Amino acid sequence: MRPWAVIAAAAAVTMSAPASAASYVFDFSGGGLSGTVSLTYEANPNTGPIGTSPNRYDPVGSYVITGASGTLSNSNIDLTTTITGVVPSNPGKPTPDNLLAPASFGHYVVKNGVPGPGGVAPGFSYDNLFYPAGSPPTATDYPFGGGFLDIYGLVFTTSSGKAVNFWSNGDTGQGVSYGAGTTDGVSVLDYAGGIVARTAVPEPATWLTMILGFALAGIALRRRRGKEVLALA
Repeated sequence: MRPWAVIAAAAAVTMSAPASAASYVFDFSGGGLSGTVSLTYEANPNTGPIGTSPNRYDPVGSYVITGASGTLSNSNIDLTTTITGVVPSNPGKPTPDNLLAPASFGHYVVKNGVPGPGGVAPGFSYDNLFYPAGSPPTATDYPFGGGFLDIYGLVFTTSSGKAVNFWSNGDTGQGVSYGAGTTDGVSVLDYAGGIVARTAVPEPATWLTMILGFALAGIALRRRRGKEVLALA
């Protein structure tokens, strides 16, 4: 095997190994909010074509978010808290005319409802889906996609007891932006838009995995060369 092929193969293994339990770290700021979040995500076993209501599948290219940690500050409601996890997916039926909502679409119930352009919803919509290559449009009446989340996003649990729905507004022509809604489970305490999210520096564990991968590649290459020398002797 050629040296570059050994290294490429090791790199591929290194980058694909976390596919069943990978992490994505990002910083965010804007709309009075700021913080750093580390998401854990896994392969989604239920992807396929969408176009009905309700859909049987999630969009191709989506992964399932299984955990979250980090910090969050919201100056609008004087909140500084620790992110402790994500609310598990709770699939429910979207409105009949929404043909693009993923199968994982559901609501995080807010007792007094969540006001919206179509009236009062029973709660924050979310689906816990992650899109490394960018999200597609996931609502029939909202044509914008883009970002590592879709228009429904996920719901963080926090040490303050508040829950935070975090989603992508997609790219409306001025770049991808995100939004967030905070609730105590009874009422919506805050809505914020215009949030910018940026990929953070990889976690030490990620760097360690990459370094180990290349180290193994080097060992394999040296052994290969040793065998070739012996064969020629």
